[in-house]
Amino acid sequence: MYRAVLVDDETFDLEGMRVLIPWEEIGIQVVCSEEKPLAALQYIEGHEIDLLITDIKMPVLSGLELSRKAQERNPQLKTVFISGYQDFEYAKQAMHLKADGYILKPVDDQEIIETLQRVVAELDRTQMTRSEETARMIASFEFIRNDFVQHLLEGTVDASTLHAFLQSYPLPVPEGRAAAVLIELDDVLWKYGTPDSPERSDPQRAVRGIGELIEDWGLGPWSPLSESQLGLLYTAGDSDPAQRLQQLCAEIAGRGEGTVTVSLGDAERFPEGTAASFRQAKDRMALKMFLGKNRVILPDADSGRGSMAKEAKDLEAVLDETFAAMTSYGLVAICDCVDDLFTVVETFEHPVKVRSFSIHIATKLETYLHTMNESFASLLGWRIEHLERILQFETIDDIKSWFRRTLFEIAEKLFLRKNGKNRRLIEQIEQHVQAYLSEDLTLKEVANHFSYSPNHLGYLFKEHTGESFNEYLVKLRMEKAKAMLRDPRYKIYEIAELVGYKSLAYFSRQFRERVGLTPGDYRKQS
Repeated sequence: MYRAVLVDDETFDLEGMRVLIPWEEIGIQVVCSEEKPLAALQYIEGHEIDLLITDIKMPVLSGLELSRKAQERNPQLKTVFISGYQDFEYAKQAMHLKADGYILKPVDDQEIIETLQRVVAELDRTQMTRSEETARMIASFEFIRNDFVQHLLEGTVDASTLHAFLQSYPLPVPEGRAAAVLIELDDVLWKYGTPDSPERSDPQRAVRGIGELIEDWGLGPWSPLSESQLGLLYTAGDSDPAQRLQQLCAEIAGRGEGTVTVSLGDAERFPEGTAASFRQAKDRMALKMFLGKNRVILPDADSGRGSMAKEAKDLEAVLDETFAAMTSYGLVAICDCVDDLFTVVETFEHPVKVRSFSIHIATKLETYLHTMNESFASLLGWRIEHLERILQFETIDDIKSWFRRTLFEIAEKLFLRKNGKNRRLIEQIEQHVQAYLSEDLTLKEVANHFSYSPNHLGYLFKEHTGESFNEYLVKLRMEKAKAMLRDPRYKIYEIAELVGYKSLAYFSRQFRERVGLTPGDYRKQS
């Protein structure tokens, strides 16, 4: 049964349509009938509907305006206009809004019934097409393996997709509880080389090999998360997770191709608690630096070593501040952050091996540079042989001196790139985008405005910012949208338009992909 809203400012006409049309026989349920279009709009904003039937000429808010606002919220909405005004301009605007019917008053009952039957048939076809697309998507091996499991672990899969997937592919979760697992290759920089190194081997091959082993042992669904990590939902209910994962570590080490460290989250209700379990696994992986590699970090690791777990989190926070200071060329801040970092190190309850700490610092720095499309090789010309020198450090002071000197050098390189001859142009582009954010901006239009070819301007923009023009534009729109969502005065469809999206559905999809929540859920949490 499709849900419909009726709107007509003439009481007699509204009541006549509500009573005289055999709605249920057609397959429609009238969920709201209103004389006031603003009241109808308020209902539409808070409810899901399939069909809007509205008078086209009404005071305060016309049927055309009502339809436009309703379609911003739901682009798939079907609309039938009814009007006593045989003005061609109204008809043209209705057709521009993709009206599914245009009926003149006085309304002929048979005519409106036939129109509604045609609209219902179109809705049936649309629903069938969506079902077929969902079935194809779910049947896709790549979706099952590489997309769904990752989104399930990270908590970014939407409820409808989760429900559809689990109906078609129910996961055998013992007693409705499962633990998330994070598996990380050890010593990636030293075993595989830096990304820009010509001698670099492929760590993703090792990740795929581990995934095949997981499948052979029947441990549960898994997904690669990066070139050196994979996530696993442990569903082998007939065995002890800690013991089986220890056996997995031993098997991988026995193959002579390197070792892995595994962190285990708490067993939580499936699927509601899966993301929380995976967050626990990621937090516990920070203890690798203290507990060592080639082992399983169990749930009691952080509870039994509370001080150590806190130190791991403190260390991660200080590293984040340090890298931010480096990016902004804050040399004094870099010194302060390095001092804070090594103050944390000095409070460790357990001795930290120089080699372990060196590897941790280098890996974190290289990973951060990758987020800027940079690396040790691209900024400093380092090859793996250069990085191997830090394995020779014998004291924390040696590491501290190396780290400060390296951060200074990287900060200098980034600063020079940022302030090159084209920096003024990039600043003007950024100002232009911010000024016209609500418009339908494209790289081509901006390039024409500044008298550049799109390809050349796109290259300059990415060279100086580290991200493409489109990535920058979407990021800026999402940041503005998040700020506006925290202000209850704005409707979500208004925010979508003000940040440059004409389609509310597309805005919601982009927002969820970037933020991990729908705009409505983000507003509730803000």
